[in-house]
Amino acid sequence: MPAYSTRYIPVSSPARLTDNPFEDLLPVTAQAMIDRFDHPLSSQSWAMNDPGRRDRCYAVLMLSGHAQIGLRQGVIECKAPALVWLPLGETQRFTVTAGSEGYLLSVADDLVARHCGDGGIAGGSPASGGLPLRLAADTVHNVSPSEGSENLSLLARSFEAIRAELMQNALGASLVVGAHLQIILTMVLRLAESVMEQRDKHRPGSITFQRFLQILELHFREHWNVADYATALGVSERRLGSAVLRATGKPPLTVIHERVLREACMRLEQSPLGVAQIAYGLGFRDPAYFSRFFKRYMGEAPGGYRRLRRAAERVRDDTFAAWP
Repeated sequence: MPAYSTRYIPVSSPARLTDNPFEDLLPVTAQAMIDRFDHPLSSQSWAMNDPGRRDRCYAVLMLSGHAQIGLRQGVIECKAPALVWLPLGETQRFTVTAGSEGYLLSVADDLVARHCGDGGIAGGSPASGGLPLRLAADTVHNVSPSEGSENLSLLARSFEAIRAELMQNALGASLVVGAHLQIILTMVLRLAESVMEQRDKHRPGSITFQRFLQILELHFREHWNVADYATALGVSERRLGSAVLRATGKPPLTVIHERVLREACMRLEQSPLGVAQIAYGLGFRDPAYFSRFFKRYMGEAPGGYRRLRRAAERVRDDTFAAWP
């Protein structure tokens, strides 16, 4: 039985106001934390599923060793070298084996949004140099930079630079951390691109389908219809429908609705916001319509769904109270 030492990433501290226009209103140390594991003698584990950490994204850089990442659904097993990005609300726990080396970065989703674009346009926002970094930040990624490559060296330098900035917390630290977040997410896109290209070669219609999924991530909160997506892709509705149907067995509108529902379920489970605020955040102008939409697909109202899930979560917490 391996010996575990569990670390809990500190909860964000409250914002403090300042009269200095050059000082961040919210200190970067309240928005990001980083832990370096450097060849520990025993396995180490971090827990991230407590309410105070539900606003966080996580990035893992494995330089050596192995790690296991527990998600809301499923587990990622990764072997170094590896770069893993985990979006808001996905991560439950992180464990590294003895002798592993690397970094675990925790960053508020708000910080990611401010420095990596809000995903308002299909090609990426000006804040991210035209790259769809916000899209990358909303998706689970597990990519492998080559051993000894410049990509891996660049990533290690960025993680270490973020660590140094958080330790010093000097003037403009948030800007420096944001710049290195852009580098990390750019590397995610760069390393994921070749994987997608290889996969697309063996899947008929998948290029159109994959592009549809990318644009869907950017615009599902805007309630685009199928024609809007077809226009953005430069294809006919019929061609888009065929590509989506071939890949999923479902029409595009069903896939669109399922993406909205997936986000709604995650927010109801993870967010402290009320149902009306969640509805507005998902682009619904009328919370009552959101409730009808949700109940039509899920079989219960949003409030009832939230109560049942949180009750089940309390049962799981009691059952696994001894987990390190």
